[in-house]
Amino acid sequence: MEISIILTTLLSIFATSTDLCADVHLDATGQPVTDSLGQSLARFCHWTGPNAPMLTADVCCVIEDDSAACWLPDPNGRCSAGVKRYCEHGEVDSVGGVVCLQPFPDACQAGHCVDAPELPPPTEALVACCTGGVCHLISLTSEEIEGCKGSFVSCGWGQTNSDGTVTCYDP
Repeated sequence: MEISIILTTLLSIFATSTDLCADVHLDATGQPVTDSLGQSLARFCHWTGPNAPMLTADVCCVIEDDSAACWLPDPNGRCSAGVKRYCEHGEVDSVGGVVCLQPFPDACQAGHCVDAPELPPPTEALVACCTGGVCHLISLTSEEIEGCKGSFVSCGWGQTNSDGTVTCYDP
């Protein structure tokens, strides 16, 4: 029994953690959903813009369906529950909860933004699939998640239009 505990502890200390963001959405054939650049969509990481803060740490996560509740390991690097995963980009809240982040390129730098109107509409941060100058919102329920023929980009200041397209504004 004691040897089993020692071996389990040693394995957990020296084991390489799997990247939480490497677990991606799959299409109907079981292949990763990718855009024309080969970028995939992480299942358990929050999609965000290119300036995501670095975390570069192991985290403990309880994973259910398409969500993960993560926190920092104890001072010895152990998880009291869940599984240990690696998080390259992320944020830690005041109580040790962690949100892992998947950064995407900026829509404006990729040439998909228009000048903001003088009277700007309410805006939101979005992740979109942009093809030939037309962008569509990407969400877990979106049909576009599997049909992106362009690239996944982050639209830091944009709006969703009634026709399902997204307008990204250049700040």
